[in-house]
Amino acid sequence: MRYLFAVELFFLSFIISLSSCAFLQKEPGRPPKIENRAIADEMRTLYVQNIRNNSYAGAVHVMLGRYLKEEVDRRGRFIQTRSKERARFRLYGEVVHYQEIGNLMDSANRNISAELTVIVKVELQEAGGEKIILPRNEIPARAYYSNQIGYKESEEQAQSRMLKNLAIRIISEVEEGWYNEMLRKHEQEKKINMPPSKE
Repeated sequence: MRYLFAVELFFLSFIISLSSCAFLQKEPGRPPKIENRAIADEMRTLYVQNIRNNSYAGAVHVMLGRYLKEEVDRRGRFIQTRSKERARFRLYGEVVHYQEIGNLMDSANRNISAELTVIVKVELQEAGGEKIILPRNEIPARAYYSNQIGYKESEEQAQSRMLKNLAIRIISEVEEGWYNEMLRKHEQEKKINMPPSKE
């Protein structure tokens, strides 16, 4: 009898703790805050423009664009929109460099492993065309792979891994630049609304 009571008490306390858990009660989209006030939704709308490709790599820009959109949704700081006209901010990117270099050779001078390198130029703009200052405008990424030794993978698999990591870095830089811009605007508004000092 006491055992059943203890089990029921355990499950009851577990359910209560779950209902008050931040996981269930978090704000949708996790809006960042300035001075404990959530940034307004209209200031968080983002349109991810198709990534341009100025390198010889075929579909690298398409994959990167997809991973960027997935990363924006996963992080939840921005509200992604499919309509450019509805977005307060627009993200532009261009693959400016892509290279594969063999870095280990076998006795017959064939590549055993290789290094992939990609560099992407990134720009965040407000709807009116004003550029937002980002910590970095050119973001590089690198990956090593081999289809013969160690953890074996193809160039396509290594490319996908590299681009996923690159998308994380790009969105991180974009969020930092955007948040700094929101802080700057907030400080400007505070100065404008500040009552004149009495002398």
